[in-house]
Amino acid sequence: MANYLEGFNVDLFLSKSNEDVGTAIDAGFAAAMLYDPPQNDSIEMTDKVRIAFDADAVLFSEESEAIYKTQGLEAFYENERQNVNKPLQEGPFAKLLIALSKMQKGFEPANAPVRIAIVTARNSPAHERVIKTLRAWDV
Repeated sequence: MANYLEGFNVDLFLSKSNEDVGTAIDAGFAAAMLYDPPQNDSIEMTDKVRIAFDADAVLFSEESEAIYKTQGLEAFYENERQNVNKPLQEGPFAKLLIALSKMQKGFEPANAPVRIAIVTARNSPAHERVIKTLRAWDV
């Protein structure tokens, strides 16, 4: 299956098959499980697709997250201060974010069909590296 994804230059693979999603992720593709929608009418219909991304280990590589997990919060902050001007490496969903951003640039902000949010626990001083990374990626 990974050969097909590469052949079609896929940015995101969605499937209801846990095995196929795992295979795609192992091959280096952004992939996610699809689930049946809720069985109620409480979801507001909209003409926009809304996507929220986690940051570390999703949009960005696991590098900084690994420092936090193995060395603690102070080591994480020190790493971010030392590398504030060095963009974070791309994570598995970076290509998708970049592609969506390019698509959005063809629309006035209020008319863009996709709304993007980035959810992160990063705060000062670590947030600065995220902002500079997104600017370096032209997002």
